[in-house]
Amino acid sequence: MRKRNVLGFLLCMLFLLIFSSVDNAQSDQVDNLIENLDSNYRDLRMSAIWTLGKVNDPRALEALISALKHKDLGVRIAAADALGDKKNPKAVDPLIAGLKENEETVSEAFGKALANITGKDFGQDHDKWEKWWSQNRQTVLKNK
Repeated sequence: MRKRNVLGFLLCMLFLLIFSSVDNAQSDQVDNLIENLDSNYRDLRMSAIWTLGKVNDPRALEALISALKHKDLGVRIAAADALGDKKNPKAVDPLIAGLKENEETVSEAFGKALANITGKDFGQDHDKWEKWWSQNRQTVLKNK
């Protein structure tokens, strides 16, 4: 079992080296990263999230958004962090929705990601975020 964890970690490190500064990755490599989100090995899942956060591919963004509902609490937090770094407003709606659906540590990460994306900070207050987003959605989306 320990050998598998080490092997998984080494594979993750290889992905990190390959993708750390790549804008458009090969299609099958992005697919492999997305598949790794459901790996039995936590290190592999976490490395996949980090790497997807660095890849400029629409599938990576969608995978990170989907990961906001992952069963692993750490994956949800890491996905929120990666989305906050990407600053893509397409992540705002699912992050706001996730404020109500998650425990405090996850909601805190979602609130920080929302602040990074929008430049506003309403913490974990779902209602304030929802109200602000409904009033500013068109402007934010038009400017991105």
